[in-house]
Amino acid sequence: MVILYTLTVFLSACLLFSIQPMIAKSLLPIFGGGSSVWTTCMLFYQTLLLLGYLYAHILMTRFARRSQIIIHGSLLVLALVAGILIDTPEAPAQASTFPVPWLILQLMLISGLPFFAISSAGPLIQGWFSRTEHARAHDPYFLYAASNAGSLIGLLAYPLIFEPSLGLMAQRKFWLLGFGLFIVLAINAVLRTVKPKKLTPKEAKRQRKLEKLVVKSDEPEIEPLTWGRRMCWVYLAFIPSSMLLSVTTYITTDVVSLPLLWVLPLVVYLVTMILAFGSNTKRLVKDFTRPMVMLVIGAMVLMMASEFGAGGSLYLVTLIEFMLLFAIGMVCHGYLALDRPHASHLTEFFLYMSVGGALGGIFNGVIGPLFFTTNLEYTISLVLSVSILPWSKDLVGKSASKIRRIKLSRRVGVPVFSLVYVLLIGVFGQEISSWIDGLFSSGEQVESPIDLTLIGLMVSVPAFLIYLVWKDGLACALTLLLPMAGIVYSASSSQEVIYRARTFYGIHKVMEYPQVILDDEEPVLVTIHKLVHGTTMHGVQMIHPLYEGEPMGYYTRHGPCGTIMNTVLDMHPEGMRGAFLGLGAGAIAAYGREQDEMLFFEIDPEVDAVARNPAYFTYLQNSKADWDTKLGDGRKLLEESAALGEEKFDIVLADAFSSDAIPVHLLTIEAINLYFDRLNDDGMLVLHISNRYMDLMPVASELAQATTPIPPLVLDEQFSMIPEDAHGYHLASQWVVITKSIETGQRLIDNGMEAFFVDEEDRVKLWTDDFSNIISVMKFD
Repeated sequence: MVILYTLTVFLSACLLFSIQPMIAKSLLPIFGGGSSVWTTCMLFYQTLLLLGYLYAHILMTRFARRSQIIIHGSLLVLALVAGILIDTPEAPAQASTFPVPWLILQLMLISGLPFFAISSAGPLIQGWFSRTEHARAHDPYFLYAASNAGSLIGLLAYPLIFEPSLGLMAQRKFWLLGFGLFIVLAINAVLRTVKPKKLTPKEAKRQRKLEKLVVKSDEPEIEPLTWGRRMCWVYLAFIPSSMLLSVTTYITTDVVSLPLLWVLPLVVYLVTMILAFGSNTKRLVKDFTRPMVMLVIGAMVLMMASEFGAGGSLYLVTLIEFMLLFAIGMVCHGYLALDRPHASHLTEFFLYMSVGGALGGIFNGVIGPLFFTTNLEYTISLVLSVSILPWSKDLVGKSASKIRRIKLSRRVGVPVFSLVYVLLIGVFGQEISSWIDGLFSSGEQVESPIDLTLIGLMVSVPAFLIYLVWKDGLACALTLLLPMAGIVYSASSSQEVIYRARTFYGIHKVMEYPQVILDDEEPVLVTIHKLVHGTTMHGVQMIHPLYEGEPMGYYTRHGPCGTIMNTVLDMHPEGMRGAFLGLGAGAIAAYGREQDEMLFFEIDPEVDAVARNPAYFTYLQNSKADWDTKLGDGRKLLEESAALGEEKFDIVLADAFSSDAIPVHLLTIEAINLYFDRLNDDGMLVLHISNRYMDLMPVASELAQATTPIPPLVLDEQFSMIPEDAHGYHLASQWVVITKSIETGQRLIDNGMEAFFVDEEDRVKLWTDDFSNIISVMKFD
């Protein structure tokens, strides 16, 4: 019997946590490929999980066994039918400009009912097991560990097994087969529960008397639940949920949006639940409390260093974030496991845990993007994580007056001192830093944009104070809160940041700073404007009458972009018509002539607004071409253009891959065929594939081989090729051109491009709308 219930709850968890990355991946092409797609999916599934737990609680407490079988059996069958009939997500191109409602609608249609039916399985199966005659029926929480283990295997199996080897349609078929098997097991499980015996009126009266006696004798063991205890469960579940989404957003914004990096934080999260609800929980909580505080301090230091521009190794920072998530998860879930109630309150316990998880999703997925212009939810989660520590356990046995003095010094004196110190460093930090550097330096100074001494001054004392008071949760939280507030204030009031906005696609900043350049050996002071998203720069311009018309960043006239654009302009002296997927700051518009027509497709309305605003960038305003922008997904908009029979283009330039959230749907064979269909006979397809973490050249090579006999032409500008004094506004880049025209290819070769052939061992499987494998092109060196 135990094997049946364990297998059922294990399979339900596998299905539950494998459908999430599968559905999210199918929706990525429709909504721009950004990490926020996953965050919204997590919010949706956490909310649905809450509803599933609520359904399980009501079903177990309000309905008899026969009704449970009928109601839940019918729900499972309906969910299977819905999963078979509804399979293809659809949305118009403009849906991506305001995607959350459309995304939620698609999630409800293609996975809502199946996910809801499975989400209730955990508490239902455990509740049914507690109503059997098995010897372990009094404590079914061991099944929760099996559920978490199934979740872990389901999560890891998707990116490591199913995604690299199967297309989306095949993945869906296997999932539905698993769902069918789960239905059989679940119905079998409920049938194993004990049937309530029909009693005569005399027996029923005797039973009620006996129950009163049992309840009275069991009162010390089965304590009534208080609202304070319930809210504590919610709070303890909220913190790791919010931290999970914060860490996920960080690594999928700064690395790449793909299922493997979606599921890794969730894997860490689930491992903490497995360990916490296993054995020796009290020891685990004790062992991870101090490491959690130290990792929180480390996260504060990293945040401050990042604000000053001192970034570390991305993989090292990601590892630290995972360790932080693990420590916070262990402590919070450990406290939850230690406070779990009697089996009679099992469904209610899981219900309030799911409330906390859903609130974490709402906080990060809705409140954060709507009300914060920075990743403030991450900062708040750090402060809340240390607040769960015991507040005064080390004060036991001390006199009342001594307790008051200790509380005042810890909870008032230390936080106030931390605040005063941060304020003093904020005012006099530069002078103190220069004085310290002068004491320990000798010889000629080398200027650096990063003041490491100032960073050390800012974070060292608050970090030390936090560590001193780590045994008191309230004092620790207050001491952490004040320097973190200083960090947030510093970020929001930075003079270099002249504009900041947060959208579904991330946080956008326009930064301004002066720079001296040499013009014919004469120094000229210019103002540099940069458009930054996460850690990626999407546009840069010199704000100066002499240089505003010069495209900068990836798009300089003497770089690969200049070579390609000059070639297409020379081929069409009467006028060029171009389609550009990705706007950025609008630098490519600087190449436009009066006779040219340039159409930009941009998925993020905020980027379009920034590029149009002459206070930030003037590329569009000063362009001589007849230009326009269309909001929405570029591929969808090109499909609409084809359906309307609009004029074809001389160049289609996909400039959406320099960011780390790769829109895979723009690099599939179906997308390439669409681009070629929208090109004139001598047209060229240009792919800007500069990327820090992925080598997209093998993908471009496979796409070229599948569509044209002419090999792809590449022009790769290395960082070492750029003059040192131009590093602030000239970026190294890699560009690929695919064309069906021999004449066009020869022109590009004459202008410096080279044919590229991928070695056999470096080839990758052709990407399609049904299959893609980003792991195969990631750079791990």
